[in-house]
Amino acid sequence: MAIDANKIMQNILRKEGLADDVSNNMGELSYEPLIRIETISKEREPLIESAGETFGKPISVCFAGVGTCGVNVLMSLKAQNATDEMVEFLGINSDGGSIRELEKNGFTNNIPLSMGDSYYLGAGGDLEVAKDLGKKYYDEFERRFKGMDLVLVVTGMGGGTGTGVAPIVAKAAKEVQSTKKNALTVGVATMPSGIEFDRREIAMKGVEELKKYVDALIILDQINIPEVLDQENASMDQADELIDSRFQIVLQSIMDTVTKYTKRNIDFADVCSTLKASGDAIITTVEASANNVEDVKKELAKALSDKLLIDHSNKIATRLMIYQFYERGYSAVAHYEVVSEIQKLFNFTKVDGYYRCVTNNPPEGTFPFLKIGHGEGEEYKGKTKVIVMASGFVDKSPANAVSAPSTIDEPSTISTPSTVSIPSAVSVPSAVSTPSTISAPSTVSTPSADAHWAEEQVSLESKITPITELMEEQALSKAKTVSVKTVKELMDKGFSL
Repeated sequence: MAIDANKIMQNILRKEGLADDVSNNMGELSYEPLIRIETISKEREPLIESAGETFGKPISVCFAGVGTCGVNVLMSLKAQNATDEMVEFLGINSDGGSIRELEKNGFTNNIPLSMGDSYYLGAGGDLEVAKDLGKKYYDEFERRFKGMDLVLVVTGMGGGTGTGVAPIVAKAAKEVQSTKKNALTVGVATMPSGIEFDRREIAMKGVEELKKYVDALIILDQINIPEVLDQENASMDQADELIDSRFQIVLQSIMDTVTKYTKRNIDFADVCSTLKASGDAIITTVEASANNVEDVKKELAKALSDKLLIDHSNKIATRLMIYQFYERGYSAVAHYEVVSEIQKLFNFTKVDGYYRCVTNNPPEGTFPFLKIGHGEGEEYKGKTKVIVMASGFVDKSPANAVSAPSTIDEPSTISTPSTVSIPSAVSVPSAVSTPSTISAPSTVSTPSADAHWAEEQVSLESKITPITELMEEQALSKAKTVSVKTVKELMDKGFSL
């Protein structure tokens, strides 16, 4: 801060009407601030290098922890996140004790909730009290989310504040983002464990309400914690750390995707296309040795079948984003195998040797989206990291049963039944090569190069159907076309008309 005494004197003289008397000595006078503040601007580096309309400016990210569970996760995330300067942490709770704990840990951007005589004493598990608190502070939520491109609403369902306030927080975030094309509000919520089973009903109500206002929702269901821990002597600290680790994976997966630039880049706009208005979602990251692709595939299968996540074993992911990082010289074949394994795990259909997202009569608004990115880095020496985001799940039900693909691997030989009921017999040569694709057309085309068989076309046309049915019974149901010559050759092998 610098003080200019000369300018202070000029302003005083002007106010006293003496400006003209001193103008010759002091020059042209003008009003200027008495104090000139020298500021040093510190601009954040852009989080992304390529994201369409966001190029040249950092995307703004806010993690809002709602309720006691959300606040606790927030503190854990900041403690583990090396890039927390890129994220704004917002604590929202009606429990004054947790707000004080946030402040002790360096969180200054908090919204303590209080109404009437509650005075930061919590919602007492009362959903209606929590909803009233959320409505009271709705304008404040909107103000805090102004300018945010990505908002993560982190909470625990089944209590009071998180269950009642989190949907209102998400609604405020979506309202602020409504004018932006590339913006996301993502919910990450826990469900109660088995010993809290009576709270699961109210938790489900909170989940359904939260789904209305988030683009994507990631559920971490604690009912399977004992099975996932798989240790009789596991401590409560280990159980808490298990849930914290899943939140951390979601955070790190998103941040790594939008902050790392590669030749085959995935940017924030791609993340939006993957998660925008998608409903249930899965976000995870797998790291494994780069020496054996089977190790990577095993880790992927383990992570994507995590029993804390939604069960997608009978669902097809219509939107899928895969981002693989590796050291220089990584095998292209291994990369293709990794991508194919992920597609298979999300119930893609193999067509012509490649996996595709194939659905019949999907729900209205469903659209397929696939983005695959990859790149190298010195930090991946001897290992590989794979980020997976999946959403837009549809049931793999009879309505989505997939018909046989248009191109089929054809059998090289066809077995002839040893006994066939036939009206007559024809003596024919013993070895005939039969085509592997047969159907029963109403009109049989005769090869122009073989006039001999043309003479028999009329008599054979009316008798093709019984032969075709018989052949289908003998595992020839894949067949599509049949010629007159083929029918004759089959007759020569023992079939009769």
